[in-house]
Amino acid sequence: MIQRTWRHSLSGAGLCLLAACGGDGEGGAPAGGSGALDGPDFTIAPAYESRWIAGSMDGEDWEIFGSIADLVFNEAGDLFILDEQAGHIVVLDRDGTYLRTISRQGEGPGELTDPESISLLADGRLAVFDGGRSGIQFVTPEGAYAESAPFDPTQGAPTGVGAWLSDGSIITNREFVVSGTAESMSVSSSVGGTGDEPGRPIARYRPEGTRELLYTAWEPPPPTGDAAEAGGGSFSFNLSPVRAFDPGLHFAALSDGRLAVVDSSGYRIKLIGEDGIVGEILERPLSPIPVTSAVRDAERERRLAELEGSGDATTLSISGRPDIRMPDDFASQLREAFQARIERMTFAEVVPAIDALAVDFEDRLWVARTPLPDEEGPIDIVTPDARYLGTIQPGGLRIPDAFGPDGLIAYVDTHDLGYPIVRVVQLAPDAQLRTEHPTP
Repeated sequence: MIQRTWRHSLSGAGLCLLAACGGDGEGGAPAGGSGALDGPDFTIAPAYESRWIAGSMDGEDWEIFGSIADLVFNEAGDLFILDEQAGHIVVLDRDGTYLRTISRQGEGPGELTDPESISLLADGRLAVFDGGRSGIQFVTPEGAYAESAPFDPTQGAPTGVGAWLSDGSIITNREFVVSGTAESMSVSSSVGGTGDEPGRPIARYRPEGTRELLYTAWEPPPPTGDAAEAGGGSFSFNLSPVRAFDPGLHFAALSDGRLAVVDSSGYRIKLIGEDGIVGEILERPLSPIPVTSAVRDAERERRLAELEGSGDATTLSISGRPDIRMPDDFASQLREAFQARIERMTFAEVVPAIDALAVDFEDRLWVARTPLPDEEGPIDIVTPDARYLGTIQPGGLRIPDAFGPDGLIAYVDTHDLGYPIVRVVQLAPDAQLRTEHPTP
């Protein structure tokens, strides 16, 4: 079912980034609506309107979504929705009208087994990363099968997509390698590299099947402490110690092929060329939040509550291998081990400044600042040429799941009845800024 809410024709394109009073910002935007990265915060509240919602519990086959893995807009504003569970891609136009369904679940040419990510390439084709096949399926925008590009797991293969480049290359820091024989096979899965590479490697997997090291991000020293153990029957696990608030590794691709990378606690965004060389570095003078005893207690409570609500694991998933069912008593032991690890975990000295990073259709960077536990952080909008366009305060727009042309953005959400929906809104570039909108 497509639900359309109030909408009207909008002139112009992109994001209206003007200043509003209130929030953490003091004063209005500088002349021209932007400021220097080293300047003070100013608050922006981009106006937007709801366009349409797709998804239903009881409707046409295409609108009953199972598990939405990814979304991507094309230049016309059509939205491609990858349903991992159904093994197909639903295409809706910019008004939410159904156009077609691409592919189906299966193992034939152009069919999908475990699709995880999609991208529209410079040549107009649609690229689908299929984890079940450890490769990329290419189809035309109309849905015709074009070709496949498998990766060789013995040489390394991605287990997920961090970013796509316009030629169909996958940028990732999640990889696996298969070694040995059919009788004695070893699967090594890692976050950051396929072997003994130092730091946190970011790799580029080209459609031709080749892997190359693009950039090595900084890696914090390993956490200290005792491992938590779980075992039962033929299964045993050691859960390595964990340290909260270590800086994550965040990256997003710009349209010119550069990669924006965050790998430290400070507000530093490195722009990496396709040659792997750091060009510009975007920095703001924002000090990371110190980790106090109150912050430590809140983070432990948050993780324990998250563990409590996750349910017991009954299967073990390893990249490149079928799921393995675990013994009944092992799931409870594993939960106890995770709980022990949380209770013993150590902490970094500061909360990293940046929590997430995304690039919109106009190549602006949406930079989510790390909040305190159970809080929501603000989002800065900056440009690759070092302009600061303002900060969206908590309670305003969030980083969407897909950016489109003319200010279209899409969110994957859950209906009150529990089924997945896609919500599309449009930023109003020429509208007065308003703060009364709820978060989409």
